[in-house]
Amino acid sequence: MAFIALALFIAGWTLYEYGRFTAGYDSIDALKDRSTMISFQDELEDQIDDLREEKANLERASQIEKQAYAELNGTLKVLQAELLELKEELAFYRGIVSPRDASAGLHLQQFQLEPNGQTRGYRAKVVLTQVLKNHRLARGLVRISVEGLVDGHGKTITLKDLTEKRIKELKYRFKYFQNLEEDLTLPESFKPVRATIQVIPIQSNNTKMIEKTINWPDEEKHAHVGK
Repeated sequence: MAFIALALFIAGWTLYEYGRFTAGYDSIDALKDRSTMISFQDELEDQIDDLREEKANLERASQIEKQAYAELNGTLKVLQAELLELKEELAFYRGIVSPRDASAGLHLQQFQLEPNGQTRGYRAKVVLTQVLKNHRLARGLVRISVEGLVDGHGKTITLKDLTEKRIKELKYRFKYFQNLEEDLTLPESFKPVRATIQVIPIQSNNTKMIEKTINWPDEEKHAHVGK
C-alpha cells in the first residue's frame, strides 16, 4: 500500500510539473528569478543601511559644527568684551599720563552709575586723577546728591539717605589717581531724575571744586560722565 501511495504521489507531482511546463512555467527559471530578486533585495537593504549610516554621520557632524560655532561665538563675545575693557583702561591711563587738559590740579576722570543687582540698588563709581608731573598729594571730599520726585514733589537726597553706613561723603587721598566706589539704595517711592557729584579739595590754594550732573540711568543701563 505504501508503495502504491508513493507511486501515486510521484505520478501526481509529475503531472503537476508537466502541466506547469506546458503552460509556460519553468521551475528552474523561477528559482533563478527568485534568487535574483533575493539578491536585489539584499542589495537594496545594504544601500538603505549605508544611507542610514551616512545620515547619522551627517547629523553628528552637523551637531558638532553647531556646537563648535556656538563655542566660537561665545569665545568671540568674551574676547570683544575684554578688548573693550582694555581699550577703556588704555584710554584711562592715557588720560593720566598725557591728559588733554594738561593743567595742574584735580580732574574728575569718571563718574558712573549702574545697577548693582540689588532691589533699587546702584553702584556709584568715581575716578579722580591729577597729571603725573604734579607730585603733590591730593586730598578732599566727594559728595553725591540725587534729585528726584516723591509723590510728584521734588526732593534732593544725599549719601546719608542712600548708604547703609549713613556716610555724608567719600574721602579721597592720592598722588596720581584713585578709584572710589559706593553702593547706593534708593528709598521707597523715590523716583530719581539726576545725580550731582561735587569733588571738594582740602587745603589747596589753586584747585577749585569740581561739580558735574548726570541724568539717572534707566534700569539695566548706566550713566556716566568722563573723559
